[in-house]
Amino acid sequence: MSKAAIAPMGPASQAPRRLTQAERSEAMRKRLLEATLESLAEDGYAGTSLNSIVRRAGVSRGAQTHHYPSKQALILDAAEDLLRRSYRTLGQLILSSADEGNRLQTLIEATWAQLFDTPLYHAYAELLTASQRDVQLADALRELLLRVRRMFEPAIEHYFEPAPGAREDLRVLFLQLSFLMVGLSSQVHLFNDRGLVQAQIKLWIKQAAPLIRAKKGIKTPPPRPDSFDRPLAAD
Repeated sequence: MSKAAIAPMGPASQAPRRLTQAERSEAMRKRLLEATLESLAEDGYAGTSLNSIVRRAGVSRGAQTHHYPSKQALILDAAEDLLRRSYRTLGQLILSSADEGNRLQTLIEATWAQLFDTPLYHAYAELLTASQRDVQLADALRELLLRVRRMFEPAIEHYFEPAPGAREDLRVLFLQLSFLMVGLSSQVHLFNDRGLVQAQIKLWIKQAAPLIRAKKGIKTPPPRPDSFDRPLAAD
């Protein structure tokens, strides 16, 4: 009877590294957040339940309860996670623009394309609509928006400054821009005219350009906000 050859174990046959408990916990949390945003975007706020989120995420109800004790805690952390990811994306797009003179247009167009004109932003819009009749949700979203402003305002001042002779507060100008973007996003499905939306965005850029200019020589990301990596549910 011949003996079967036994191949020596090499690097390719080594077992993959086992994830730590912290890594498994973070992966579980991310699955829950992604499932929550998908459910909000596809099923709306009324159609989003803990059961539907757990089913989409492919996790147990016990795992969901361990990370998030309530639907609201899960939904709000998902909304903040979406905005933090948008913050990183927009920062990368701005820094990738070699032409500092074109940095304002780069930011505005990227803000629309990467944040407001996406299915995931529609998930956030579902929360805004629901908060009109849900006092607890409205209070939580109000706190979330304050935290988001504390994230974005230092970034604005890091990359931009008033143009010579301009006295407008840059934070107010960009707040006005966010109101415009929210309005366009909430009605774009009624316009059925992407050209009209782009025209409104270009008009804001044209009006704001004489008031804002990019700071020269900025090649670094803005200061990292203290609350950037802190989940809302941990508050």
